[in-house]
Amino acid sequence: MRQLALLLVVFLSGCTTLGMKSPDYSYVIAGVDWPLTDLQSLVAYELPTGMRTTSANGREMYSKYFVLDGNKYKAAGEALNRYFAGVTVLGDHRPYDIEIYVTREKRIRQGAGYTYVEAGHDMMLARELEHKLKVELAKRRDGHNVVDDFRVF
Repeated sequence: MRQLALLLVVFLSGCTTLGMKSPDYSYVIAGVDWPLTDLQSLVAYELPTGMRTTSANGREMYSKYFVLDGNKYKAAGEALNRYFAGVTVLGDHRPYDIEIYVTREKRIRQGAGYTYVEAGHDMMLARELEHKLKVELAKRRDGHNVVDDFRVF
């Protein structure tokens, strides 16, 4: 029995991941073989109303807050409900997976002022952003130069 327990511990410690998956409210574009800097530029260009912030390692990018005005995105200002898009580059080397989601926030009164709290996610807007990114990735696939993308150091 002791040997079985030891074998189980050794087996589980050898696994690097235990099935981490993306949340149900996000879309994933798998197997993107682009340099990280090119992906960052593409995402910054496609995010609604522009990029608000990025993580220290440059793999998590967030759009500015926006609202929908018909079919157009506009800056949220002090809107009662606002959205922001998040794009995460997953993986430590190419090919990467790109995770896309859109979060809805609602303004509530807190003390003397207002604050925003998460009120859910919008799958339709996330799907639209995923489609835009896929179209641009497909358009630019032919324009990449294998020699220029290769870095010796």
